[in-house]
This record gives sequence, C-alpha cells and structure tokens, in this order.
Amino acid sequence: MPGAGEVFNEAEDILDEHDKALLATSASVKKEKAKPKRRPLPAQLPRVEVVVDLEEDEKMCDCCQSPLHKMGESSSEALEFVPAHIKVIKTIRPKYTCRHCEREGIESVVKTALMPATAIPKSIATPSLLSQIIMCKYQFGLPLYRQETMLGDIGIELSRQTMSSWMLRCADLLSPLYQRLKDVLLSQPVIHGDETPLNVINA
Repeated sequence: MPGAGEVFNEAEDILDEHDKALLATSASVKKEKAKPKRRPLPAQLPRVEVVVDLEEDEKMCDCCQSPLHKMGESSSEALEFVPAHIKVIKTIRPKYTCRHCEREGIESVVKTALMPATAIPKSIATPSLLSQIIMCKYQFGLPLYRQETMLGDIGIELSRQTMSSWMLRCADLLSPLYQRLKDVLLSQPVIHGDETPLNVINA
C-alpha cells in the first residue's frame, strides 16, 4: 500500500512525470505539435442548456445602429457534479371499512393493502441504500464508521452497528447469487484473479 505522502502527493507526482516527459521530448521535437483534442462528454448524460445572450439594446450595429441578425452560435460544455440525492419514501396504505355494516351493528372487516415486500422487513433501508453501503464498503474500501460520519454530515443518524447488521442480512439474501457465481467460476478451465492486496479494517 502507498504511504500517506504518496497518496496526498499523487497529483504532484503525476505532473512532475508529465513535465519531465515534455522536457525530454522538447529538445528533439522542433516543430509545433498539434493541440490535443478533448474527448466529448458522454452523449447519454443529461444536459441543461444555458443561453448567454446579448441584452436587447446591445443587438444593434455599433456602426449604423441597424438591428443585428443571428448568424449562428458557439457552444461549450462543462461537467457538473451533483451531490447524492437522498429522499424519504413514505408508504401510505389507506384503510377501508363498510359503513352499512357499522350502521346495522354488524362487525365490519377493515381492509388495507399488503405492505410491499422489502429486503429487510421493518427497517428504513431500501434496496438503493443497501446497495450504496455495500458498494462503498466492498468496492471502494470505505469502512462503515466513515460512512456513518458522511451520513451524519447531511443530518442522517445511521450507526455503524445498524449498517453492520444490514450487511449480515444482505449476505444471507445474496447467498444464492454468490453460490451460483461460485459454481460458474469453478466450472471454467482457467480463472484469472486480481491478487492486489488491500488493507481493510473490520468496521
């Protein structure tokens, strides 16, 4: 694992290597290189158009004061990061009863829809929340105590003990998928794996 200095100085190290490469090649390359083209941003990302136009009184010719006409436009794109959007799903189940039976003194049955199935019954965890916690912990190595702090920063009190319990429940729920993946992998003639070590903690 890289040391703290390597982690925090990663950007500077990359820049230094880039500068060294430029110095090494500048002596041998005399002619001006073509400016590298920036790759377009993915087309599937949602886009918000912001039109920056002239004021109406500026749409006049500075020379003869005749109205200007639109001959075209220039455009550029920038990538904006939107923080995680968190919302509360409030499930409402109306209750129904028979007024006629109530008037006649007949016991009336109260009807209501069944509660939709959830991954962990009687918990506040939705599948999307569980998948986020699992991904952060097991894909990106973010321990539960740090996730607890991150959620606390946006006003959500969710203890690492609760999340740990959820992880154990999810392990049981996903065990059939795990077993199926294991069977498929072991049936292959050759298996390639990434054995890069990663230091983790139990939380």
